[in-house]
Amino acid sequence: MRILFTGASSVTGSHVLKRILESVEGVEVWCARHQAEIAITDSRVRVIDLDLAEDFDPDLLPQDIDLVVHFAGVTHAWDPGRYATVNFRGTMRLATAARARGCRRFVYISTRCATPGAGAYGESKLAGEDELKKLSWDRLLIIRPSEVYGGGGKEGVDKLIALAQRRHLTPLLFGNSNISFAPLWSDDFAWIVADEIMKRASGVTVVELCGPEDLNGAALGTRVAKRYKALPVPIWWPLFAMTVKIGTTLGFNLAVPDQLQRLTCDKTSSAKQADRTGRRRFLIEQ
Repeated sequence: MRILFTGASSVTGSHVLKRILESVEGVEVWCARHQAEIAITDSRVRVIDLDLAEDFDPDLLPQDIDLVVHFAGVTHAWDPGRYATVNFRGTMRLATAARARGCRRFVYISTRCATPGAGAYGESKLAGEDELKKLSWDRLLIIRPSEVYGGGGKEGVDKLIALAQRRHLTPLLFGNSNISFAPLWSDDFAWIVADEIMKRASGVTVVELCGPEDLNGAALGTRVAKRYKALPVPIWWPLFAMTVKIGTTLGFNLAVPDQLQRLTCDKTSSAKQADRTGRRRFLIEQ
């Protein structure tokens, strides 16, 4: 089996790739590299330089691709247009080029924020989903994870944990009932995603993937504060949102432009509704 894999330099992507290499015999993986190096050293892994933000030479891709696993994407950008450039147009460039190499199986890592009104990031992922569905695939697997943590990342819940560890402070967001988290441990994420990829299925499948519990902003902050002996700082959402917007107007970038929408948007699923959930509860069973 010949696999084209993007995003292998990320923590989540590399964990999934390792599980595939451990489980699939006769596999050959071509990893697309953009900015970060790919740490996996395996004779079955080859690396090609590929920038999804620009038009690329289709001849860079191997012939006879059996499967594309597409992790790569922009998650936090100060320029909202970059989401569409990479997450939507870059995805379609990749899909078109892979299909020209015979590929008819595609795995797309999306988000549970792929909803209208979710902001530039979520809407770019939703647009990618919609366009991929218009193409003819033997199998299209779309995975919509909740907030993945535990891989030492610099964004989202991992950033909140890092703040508590280093500064011993953690925000408790309250005042907006739409703010919800379903934190998903990175090892649970990797195990479930690899399992879904290796299933012999056909047609279009959308998998809603969450942690085992739903937490509001205050509950999330309380867990982090207790775990890392941090000082909980209550933050009233309406005031926080206004401060961020005023700061942006004045040139102070307190949060990426779409972050407020992403936190309060409609989600495609919750822990109670998800197709699959992780086993590890947030900061309790570690």
